[in-house]
Amino acid sequence: MSQVKLLDFNIKLILFSIILSFSSSILSQNESQVCSTTTSEKFIEYYNSIKNQLSVFEQDFKLAKSNKTKNSKKDLNYIPIKAHIIRSEDGSTGLTEKNLEVAIANLNEIYAQAFMKFFLFEGINYIDNNELSNFRKGNEKSLITANYVPNTINIYFIDSIENALGESICGYVEQKVNIIIMKNSCSVNDSSLAHEMGHFFSLIHTHGASNTKLTSEFVDGSNCDTDGDGICDTPADPKLSYDTIDNNCNYIGNLTDAHGDVYEPDTKNIMSYSRKSCRSNFTEQQFTRIYAYYKSMGDKLRSDFSDDYFAIDKLAKVKIYPNPVSNGKIHLKSVVLESEPVYYQIANFQGQTLSNGIISNGEINVNHLSSGSYLLILNDSNTKVVKKFIK
Repeated sequence: MSQVKLLDFNIKLILFSIILSFSSSILSQNESQVCSTTTSEKFIEYYNSIKNQLSVFEQDFKLAKSNKTKNSKKDLNYIPIKAHIIRSEDGSTGLTEKNLEVAIANLNEIYAQAFMKFFLFEGINYIDNNELSNFRKGNEKSLITANYVPNTINIYFIDSIENALGESICGYVEQKVNIIIMKNSCSVNDSSLAHEMGHFFSLIHTHGASNTKLTSEFVDGSNCDTDGDGICDTPADPKLSYDTIDNNCNYIGNLTDAHGDVYEPDTKNIMSYSRKSCRSNFTEQQFTRIYAYYKSMGDKLRSDFSDDYFAIDKLAKVKIYPNPVSNGKIHLKSVVLESEPVYYQIANFQGQTLSNGIISNGEINVNHLSSGSYLLILNDSNTKVVKKFIK
């Protein structure tokens, strides 16, 4: 190889290394933007004070789960979300309506096992304010003074959020009031919003209430009901991070508990600090706690919605199958499809519409799509729903 070619090769190699290093740095930074919710001693005392009340609702949940002929109308709890989208003063930035729909659809997919359905309450409140687009934790009053709806979960979607130290964070919950603050990019990663919603319904990080001390929960589970997150079907967690989880979501740390046992945490638990792409599930006891705490909230969340209020929600009952798709077609099943025209759009996760039309014979041809994940948006004269599918 000539010296010129060798020099050119070395330069390209150096440039490639720099790009690779930069990309890894960006990815690491994104993954390190963690939840900033803190579980106070006062909240833990409050939770412990209502345990007897919660145990009654926990039994109700277990009964509903064991009932093979569940009445879905009776069991389902509608949870109102008031969405506040902060944009620049000219309205050119901010979370898109489509991404909001995807975020709520993802919540509903995860929380269905807790008999919960989240819905957008009375539309989106847009706040066009340049100063609020870059938000620092502790300034909640500037958000809620003129933009807060009582008895709903107020979620504020913001371009950039920092903690008191100026570090970028994904979001947090303020438990004194019904508010969740979410960074836009974290709202659509399928786990961060579900994580914060878990905090809203009393769940603690699987590594415990402290973000600075190693959990006191033992690997053998002997103190699982009092230490860590106080839930026994979540393994002891030494506080996961991007660096202790590999690309296949395996724990690669080597920390040990006070007994000398090596931790074996659940890297897929939504309430952990695992890689966001790994987090996908709650445990049965976490769902039980979510349900029971919701039921204990009383009128803190509005629940007096009549059946008529959700009469337009009929499209949500449309079932799509098979999923993942086979033979190049999506099949849909619902009496709604037989009674009136239903329109569809197929979009990618960047919001680009790939096809649209009217559903005919209860099926949609998707042969033209490449393999991957997509959004199916259904709408009639009254409502619109978003469902995910894989081809």
